[in-house]
Amino acid sequence: MKAIDKTVTRNHRSAPLALVAFLAAMAPGADAKHRAPTPAEQPVTIVAHVPLSGSPTNQMNLQENDGKQYLYIGANSNQGVTIVDVTNPGQPNVIRSVAWPNQASSGRLQLVSAGLALAEGPDSGSMAADPVPSTRTVKVLDLSDPANPRAVLSFSGVTSTLNDEAHNLVYITNSEGLWIVRNNKALGAFARPHACTSDDAYNEVASCQ
Repeated sequence: MKAIDKTVTRNHRSAPLALVAFLAAMAPGADAKHRAPTPAEQPVTIVAHVPLSGSPTNQMNLQENDGKQYLYIGANSNQGVTIVDVTNPGQPNVIRSVAWPNQASSGRLQLVSAGLALAEGPDSGSMAADPVPSTRTVKVLDLSDPANPRAVLSFSGVTSTLNDEAHNLVYITNSEGLWIVRNNKALGAFARPHACTSDDAYNEVASCQ
């Protein structure tokens, strides 16, 4: 059992795509715009969208257990943590929600090791409550031509993002819920034969030679 704890502020290099957070978007409506000339040229794909109650969210964590992937989405509401089975990214399954301690309206989830997490919530009467997370616009950039980045997707009202580089996926939450985006460029690069490295020993399907 392996735990993957990635905060939304951590930077990841997943060429040739990049996530760029622009100035905060204060409009209440949030939308996602997909712009690609033809399906064959799509560098990324929205593989799933899951509406979530209890928004806005403020953090995401990923947990791997016996070959399954679980996404833990923390919200600034008494909804607490929503658990989503994302083993099949195209068919995510919302399993259940777990309330914050003391039925608090805000909290924090921290994965500390494989199979162990800390759920934190302010004590009754405590003033220590997390503020409502600010929103921002996030554009997905195609860096196939490094000198000329091209925006291929745009999300507004975003409150958290999480990059799952191991599975070439990006998770994005906004007022419309959870979006799962696949990095097709990385998948294509992996499929091309290449010289074997030590990393290929950990891949179930290797394309090295």
